[in-house]
Amino acid sequence: MITLYAWNTPNGRKPLILLEELGAPYTLTPGALDGAQKTADFLKLNPNGKIPALVDSDGGEPIVVFE
Repeated sequence: MITLYAWNTPNGRKPLILLEELGAPYTLTPGALDGAQKTADFLKLNPNGKIPALVDSDGGEPIVVFE
């Protein structure tokens, strides 16, 4: 399953549109631009502290993709 961490911004909507168009199963984890992207948990996903971040946990070790 793919987990998408995105906010309601143009860059946050782009991967959401792609996943919808592909019909890929995903879970959306929304947030707010209040510094949540700078928390330790989010920085483990994306060391740049930017959105969006996408985690594909199917198969072996999860793969994280970020901007």
